[in-house]
Amino acid sequence: MNYFTKKILLLLTLTISININSQEVHSKIIYKKKINIDLKKRKSKNKEAIKLLETLFDKMNKLEYVLLFNKKKSIFKEISKLNRDFEENSLSSGLSKLLGDSNGIYFTDKEKNKIYHQKEFESEFFLIEQDKISDWNITHEKKEIDNYTCFKATKNDTYVGSSGNLIKKKIIAWYTPQIPFNYGPLKYNGLPGLILELQNDKVIFYVKEIRLNLNNKENISKPKKGIKITQSKHDSIVMGLAKSFRKRTGN
Repeated sequence: MNYFTKKILLLLTLTISININSQEVHSKIIYKKKINIDLKKRKSKNKEAIKLLETLFDKMNKLEYVLLFNKKKSIFKEISKLNRDFEENSLSSGLSKLLGDSNGIYFTDKEKNKIYHQKEFESEFFLIEQDKISDWNITHEKKEIDNYTCFKATKNDTYVGSSGNLIKKKIIAWYTPQIPFNYGPLKYNGLPGLILELQNDKVIFYVKEIRLNLNNKENISKPKKGIKITQSKHDSIVMGLAKSFRKRTGN
């Protein structure tokens, strides 16, 4: 084997090695969503309200969400192909997507310790930035989910209510150290394992399918469209609009 042939073989070996290493191994988790409310225990005399809730529950059962992740980043979003199953302009369909803060796209950047939430509000797109979640209360309580041992963690969070005030809510996460990636549904992450179930107030995201270490190409990139804004600034805008609306309507 002459020098030139050796040189070609070395270059080919390096090229193949670079191509293999450049392929991002990623994983995919499919979640579904349900409301943690027992309609049978509700003694509402408003039959229309109960009927709307029943329709809402049915619509919500058709929604699915995907979490794509690798070692450096993750993205969580609704699986858009299911939209065709919905009457897009119906009240129940709109509410089923909004409940649980699941509208829009959540992107987590581990290297920058940031979360970006792209959402549409008042006909404008926003790209909301906040720090990664870290203040979890980790417990020893555990249960099995899809043959994985999961541990319970809780935290307090807030959201802007229709009154324009910040309202407290409790977050419950079930994570598994057997999948050592600290991601989860929505903006919730930072635990010593993947979140397989998340209760966001009255809405529960639960795992349907787990696919680990995939080699096919998937887009895990930060959304670009939207007005860049911090979470606190976005909350201030929503609070101001809500209070202004209440003042105009006299509520």
